Amino acid sequence: MASWNCRLVLLFCLFSPLKAENEDSKWRGKMEEQMRKLAAMVEDQGRIIKGQNSEIAALKERISELETKSEVKEASEKQIHSSIHKTDIKIDQIIKTMKEQQKPFPSGLQKRLLLDSSIVHETPIAFYAYISHDFTHVGNDHVFIYDTVVTNSGHAYNNYSGIFTAPSRGLYAFAYSIAVAGHHISGDHDSNLGEISVRLVRNASPVGSIAADTESVNEDEMATGFAILYLDAGDIVKVVNPSKGQGSFLSNLREYWTFSGFRID
Repeated sequence: MASWNCRLVLLFCLFSPLKAENEDSKWRGKMEEQMRKLAAMVEDQGRIIKGQNSEIAALKERISELETKSEVKEASEKQIHSSIHKTDIKIDQIIKTMKEQQKPFPSGLQKRLLLDSSIVHETPIAFYAYISHDFTHVGNDHVFIYDTVVTNSGHAYNNYSGIFTAPSRGLYAFAYSIAVAGHHISGDHDSNLGEISVRLVRNASPVGSIAADTESVNEDEMATGFAILYLDAGDIVKVVNPSKGQGSFLSNLREYWTFSGFRID
């Protein structure tokens, strides 16, 4: 009996290391599989990060280009305004000197300069225009074109671009109105009712804003803005929407989109 017990103990001692070695091999296999999966995940993340870095670099380059264009435009506008201002000063000095000397302007000089106050103010500067039809689908930074001109004394308003250009330095008054619909006009596939905000812009700077929003069916809304601005010769004024509007916009015999202005002094 003791002999059989010894044999069993010997067999156990022989097979136990084999079993342990087999289990250790399985464990190493599982760990190696996990490591391969982690390596694949790290590689995928590396590709994603590389792609994102490329997109970020492209965006930075685009921002840099836009900033450069903005700086160039601003510098150009300042240079133009500075040149106009210097020219006005020189002309004022010429007029003052000739008046002090009580000498008439040389023949043709007044016609060339067109800056004697009696000539500049001979034709009043005033305009009034409206949009002649209902409309919809207005994108961001849209310049509204008031195509129907009722008054355009001095021809400073352009009904093809929607822009007023100051012919001379002075104080000007502007009014602008908008109307949104509580229903949908033909071609309007927007499920929302009329809503929009617009800005009065001098050159590239907003100087006023109004908004209209209807939340009820068949309830139209209007808004009107007014501004008094000091303009230099060549300054432009326009009506622009800073963001996309929604729904339908009315401009008809009941409620027009209008844009008007005149020189005060």
